[in-house]
Amino acid sequence: MIVFLLPACQSAPSSQDWWTIQPLPVPPASPEPRPLKVTLPTTLPAMLGILQTRIYFSGEGYQPNEIVVVEMDVPPGVEIPAVKLGEPVGIAFTHADEKGKFTADVAAETKIQAFLRGTLLPTLAPDPRSFKPNPHGTYTFRSIGTESGRVGVSKIEFVPPDPK
Repeated sequence: MIVFLLPACQSAPSSQDWWTIQPLPVPPASPEPRPLKVTLPTTLPAMLGILQTRIYFSGEGYQPNEIVVVEMDVPPGVEIPAVKLGEPVGIAFTHADEKGKFTADVAAETKIQAFLRGTLLPTLAPDPRSFKPNPHGTYTFRSIGTESGRVGVSKIEFVPPDPK
């Protein structure tokens, strides 16, 4: 995003200064996004429901046909296979359309590796014995335009199922 700042002109200059530059007011900070609450079971077979649930991210304001990558911030103390501690994990990617809008679906393999923190067998089937679901809590996701650098932020709170 490029912002042009134009100085304010005085209507009747009192000296040879033709321009007066005034500090611009700082706009209020964007409100924190409210977390979307999602139930994340932590026991088999209920946790496998995430594999049948469509998880997607959408947004707008990106460049036409720009690649948009969705990342999840990994909370301290949470280890995700093949991700260095403290680094975000890629969740999804797609191209924005000609109007700069995108929808990025999270693949089943990504759900297994990033949300359930599991592995795949050599047959590419999930290995339920390896599952160690992410702890419940609020997670931050960023959609990043690879050309524009535009970043959208969303939060999801993973909550346990209601005990019945």
